[in-house]
Amino acid sequence: MGSQTQSTKVPTIVGKALTVVVVFLSFWFVWQQIQASEIDVMDTLFNSEPIIFLSVLCIFGVVALSPIIWKFLMLGCGTDVSYRMCFAIWWTTNIAKYVPGKVSLIAGRVYVARRYGKGVVLESFVWELIISISSAVLAGLFLVDLEGISFAAKGVLISIAIASLFPVISPKLTQRVVRKPFALLGRGEWNKETSMTRRIYSITLILMMISWLLWGLAHKFILLGLGVDASLLHLIGAFSLAWLIGFSAFFLPAGLGAREGVFTVNLTLFIASGVAGILVILSRLINIVAEVITFGIGTLMFSKEEFEQE
Repeated sequence: MGSQTQSTKVPTIVGKALTVVVVFLSFWFVWQQIQASEIDVMDTLFNSEPIIFLSVLCIFGVVALSPIIWKFLMLGCGTDVSYRMCFAIWWTTNIAKYVPGKVSLIAGRVYVARRYGKGVVLESFVWELIISISSAVLAGLFLVDLEGISFAAKGVLISIAIASLFPVISPKLTQRVVRKPFALLGRGEWNKETSMTRRIYSITLILMMISWLLWGLAHKFILLGLGVDASLLHLIGAFSLAWLIGFSAFFLPAGLGAREGVFTVNLTLFIASGVAGILVILSRLINIVAEVITFGIGTLMFSKEEFEQE
C-alpha cells in the first residue's frame, strides 16, 4: 500500500514542479526582454496616456462575450439555456481554469450545469475546443505578411486554417464524430438527431472572431497609452496564436507562462521587446482582475433555489 501511494505521489510532484519551472522560465524570459530594453517600468506606467484604460473595457467585453458563445454551443448541442444562467454558470466555473489541468474546469461546469444534462455540457466542451482552435488559427493568419515568419510556418498555418473550416461545411457530420467517443464509452444517449447547424456554428465562429478583435483592441489601447503604435491585425494574430499555445498547455493554470512567452516572441516581430514585455504582463493582470470580478457577479446571479436545481 505504501509503495503504491509513493508511486502515485511521484508523478504529481513532477507535474507540479514542471508547471512551476515553465511558468518561472516564461516570465523570466518576459522580464529579461524588459530589462534588456532598459525601460523604467514604473515611470512608463505612471506617465501612460488615459487611453490605456479603454483596454480594461475591451477585456471585460471578452469576458462578457464568452457566456454568449457558450449559449450558442449549448444550443448546438440541443439545449437552450437562458442568458442569465449562461452568464452565472460560465463566470462562476471559468475561474477553475486557474487550477492546473482542465479537469477542475470541466468537472465544475458539468456539475453546476448538470440540470441541462452532463453529456450535453461535455459535448459543449468539445465544440469549444474545436471552435477555439479554428478561430485562433484563422485570426493568426493576420501574421502571414510578416517577414519574420518562415514560409513553412505560413504554409502550416494556412493549411490548418482551411482544414478547421470543415465544421462550417458539414456541422452534422462533425457532431457525429464528436459524439462517437462518448457513444463508444456507453455513457448517455448519443443516437439522437444532431442539432448543430451551419447557422449556429457560423454565429459562434463570428462571435469568437469578435472576441479576438476585442483582445486586439485591448492591446492596441495599451500600446497607445504607452506611446507606441502597432497594426491592429498583427496584434490580433500575435495574441490568438499565443492564446492557443497556452490553451493547449493543459498542465498550466490558464496557460500561465506559455501564453506570455509566445505572445512576447510574436510581438517582437513588429514592436520593441521591452514594450512587448510590459504589454504582455498588463494584459494578463487585467484579464485576471476581470475574471475575478465576473466570478463574484456570477455567484450573485445564482439564487439559492436555482443553485440547488443546478
